[in-house]
Amino acid sequence: MHQIYNQFIIAFYQWTSFQVGSFNLADMGANFQSAFLDSSFAYTLQIISALITIVLGAAAAYLVIKRKEFDKILAGQEAVPVEIAGVGPIQEQWNDIMRHIDSVHEGEWKFAVIEADTIVDGVLKNYFVGDTMGERLLNIDKTKLLAIDDLWEAHKIRNRLAHDPNYFLRHAEALRAVKLFKSVLKELGAIA
Repeated sequence: MHQIYNQFIIAFYQWTSFQVGSFNLADMGANFQSAFLDSSFAYTLQIISALITIVLGAAAAYLVIKRKEFDKILAGQEAVPVEIAGVGPIQEQWNDIMRHIDSVHEGEWKFAVIEADTIVDGVLKNYFVGDTMGERLLNIDKTKLLAIDDLWEAHKIRNRLAHDPNYFLRHAEALRAVKLFKSVLKELGAIA
């Protein structure tokens, strides 16, 4: 291996010492390098390279600073779940009602209608006076709640269920009542 290395060095030396006129190849390469580095083209390239290096260095420093600020903000925040518009306690209760109304059992439909009425009553307490839902409904005029007629219709279905244990609730009737309650909750901004 050592002999191959020595032969390579000797061949390289012989090649670079090749004479062309009064110059050998090594001198010509050195002169070309010196001439190129002293030229205005090389000087312009050096200035442009220096400017690009400065700009990239400043950009890198800026990104490091911004990253540290971002990390501080993240460290100071608790992990908060992303909330989808319209998702809250009432919306979750409403989603539960929709699961009951989609059941094949009449008891589930009855539960859905009664629960929907309870949710609407809880929301109405924030806007209208009265000790019972019936009293609150009597205090509401159509200028304050456009879906008041829908609410009356749905509440009457709920009252039939609550006061007549033998009342047979058809799925279509339960579905209509739930939709009417939903229109009231949407108007009041309680659900999406």
